[in-house]
Amino acid sequence: MNQNPIAEAVIRLAAPVVESLGLVIWGVEVAQSGRMVVRLFVDVPSDGRNPHAVAEELAGLAQDDGPDAAQPALPSASIDQCEEISRHLGLALEVEDIIPQAYVLEVSTPGFNRLFFSTEQMRPYVGDMVEARMQAAYAPRADMAPRRTWRGRLEAVEAEAFLLAPAGITPEGEVLPEAVEPVRLPWDMTRRVARVHVFRAPEKPGKPGGGGRRRAHPEHPPLQG
Repeated sequence: MNQNPIAEAVIRLAAPVVESLGLVIWGVEVAQSGRMVVRLFVDVPSDGRNPHAVAEELAGLAQDDGPDAAQPALPSASIDQCEEISRHLGLALEVEDIIPQAYVLEVSTPGFNRLFFSTEQMRPYVGDMVEARMQAAYAPRADMAPRRTWRGRLEAVEAEAFLLAPAGITPEGEVLPEAVEPVRLPWDMTRRVARVHVFRAPEKPGKPGGGGRRRAHPEHPPLQG
């Protein structure tokens, strides 16, 4: 995936205010569907761990303390911080007049189904489900049918590629592996790569082996500037 010149400008203009708030820029997506949409994703600095796994682990510990225990939220930027970044960035874009057409500016956290903007960002998410949309139908091996979209569990990450174990997800949130070996997908042949959050259906009352229900923490809604 190639970096868009508009995305590079947005990163340059947003960096000072984002850093002043103790946050980091996760990436910028520029989408063109009628009106252009510029999405800036900001996040808290990473310690190299998967934030979703950490949140689930903390939620499990909270359940051990009883059903009324407070459920920890996924570490992320606040809505107020996103609003402040949106104001500053919107002003800077108007002053520099970088985008010569009508557009919508959105500032939000990466959320559960976060886009990846580099293979390096994927490393903490090994073991999670990932969806890779290719620039064109792609077959990793001669004995495989080409696909435009590959979905599966992330097995490993290289500098210029990553390995997926193809799998599907049932409506109940069960991951069903395909009977094929993991596939190697070159990063420069992808169009869009994102984590897939698996929503597991809660156990029915009285069903054996059922645990307590975990409370979901939705991402902040995009802010339009």
